[in-house]
This record gives sequence, C-alpha cells and structure tokens, in this order.
Amino acid sequence: MDKNISYIKERILQYSEYKGIGKEKFIENLGMTYGNFKGKQKLTSVNSDFLDRFLSKYPQVNIEWLLSGVGDLEKKAVNNSISDNVNSIIKEPTGLVYEIHNEAKLFDDKQEPEILENSSGNKYFIYPDGTIRIEVMKVPFLAYASYIECYNDIVICKEEFSTITFKVDHIGRGNYVGFESFGESMWNSGGYDTPSGADILGREVGKHLWANGFHTTKYGFIIISKTGIWHKDIIDLKENGDITLSSRNPTSPPFDYPLNDVLQIFHVIKRSF
Repeated sequence: MDKNISYIKERILQYSEYKGIGKEKFIENLGMTYGNFKGKQKLTSVNSDFLDRFLSKYPQVNIEWLLSGVGDLEKKAVNNSISDNVNSIIKEPTGLVYEIHNEAKLFDDKQEPEILENSSGNKYFIYPDGTIRIEVMKVPFLAYASYIECYNDIVICKEEFSTITFKVDHIGRGNYVGFESFGESMWNSGGYDTPSGADILGREVGKHLWANGFHTTKYGFIIISKTGIWHKDIIDLKENGDITLSSRNPTSPPFDYPLNDVLQIFHVIKRSF
C-alpha cells in the first residue's frame, strides 16, 4: 500500500480519536468495515464513496492536515454555506474529494517516480510534476534505547525501524532521519513550536562543525546523547565543553549537558502534526 495513502488512513483514525469515537465504530459509521479500511487497498476510486461520506459528515476537517499532516485537524472557522451545501461542493471538479484523489493519483502505480539515493542511504522520489519526497527512517523518541544500539549501523537500523516520507523542495546530500517527538518541552503554542507526537525531519550536523557553536534555528535541534534523546534549542557552548539546552515551554528549565556525551545532533528541517 502506498505510504502516502497509509498516512491519510492514519490521520482519519487520529480524527476518530479527536472526536472521541472508537476507531472501529467510526469507520463502520462511514460504511466500511474496519478490517477492509486497514487493508491494502488504496483510498482512491474504489473507495471514493467512503471519502465522500467522511468529508460530508465532517466538513470541518482541515484538508491540508488530512493530506500532509500539517496544521490543525479542523479548520479554524467553518463556512456555514459550505457545510450546508457540502454534497454539491464535493461533486465539483475542485471539490474536497477531488483534492484527495489528485494527491492519491500522484502515487498511482502508473505514475512511476524516478528514485535516487544519496550517499547516506536516503531515498528521493521525483514525480513527473516536479514533486520531490524523501523517505527516511522514523525513530520514535520512546524507542531511544533501540536506536542507540544500532545508530551507527544503517542496515540494522533499517530492519528495526519503519520509514516515513516528507515533501521537500530539493535533493540534499546529508544524512536525514525522521523522528516522532514525545513530551511538550518544545510546545508553547507558538508558530515554530512542536507538540508531542509530531513527525520531525532532521538533517545531521557533522561533528566537525560542533566546535564552531550552534546558531539559533527556526525549529531547534534533535540531540541524541548517551542518556536520552531531546528536541531542544542549543543556546550556548561553554568553555568547559558543555552545551546549554533550552526548551520553548517555560515550565521546562534549561540545563547543561557535556558535548562529549552527545552522539548525534540533527538540525530540524520540517515538522508535521
């Protein structure tokens, strides 16, 4: 099953949790068995009725979030005229289901992308319309111990962890890894903050650059250490070799950590939540 369609399915189930409805009941209320929904068929032409029902029943769903995971689950303000006439809108060529089908079509088997792989083992999928997606290993913060055991052996890591894709605007030569955050230390309701459960794309910062210090970044850094994995801002590199790690949530105070005990540092490039 195409990974992008799989993510749409996951977000539909996430929306059921947001609405406080059991996943199986939520799917069955939309006219499909839970087993078929979780199966391998794509949410394209054979399941367009399901998407019609989903978007008709929940017109407040944020389409950008449904397609890419970016933004809020629901639109900030629902246009009542759209809600009242959703059935006619869906039938229009530019309707909501059309947008999802267009996104899904990009990943149809007939639309084979060109696949490139950089020296770090990251795969890039270049589609006919110019869209580029990068496939990276996904490391949940809670799986820190497993990652530490294999982080320097890419073959073993690929066997241990699943993958995730992000839409990017160019092909990079660095080492990119995906992470799933846990905890609210980088969440303070700001535009560049990151909540717990977000998917994060990070580009590794080479150790030869660490001695130069760390500049302020839009989304912060992922720090892989001997004792934990953190998403933080690095606000200082001290003469004794410690780095000061700061949170964006004021309830989490900054702390110092020996740079010698840090294994990897990733500059956060993108987030999805």
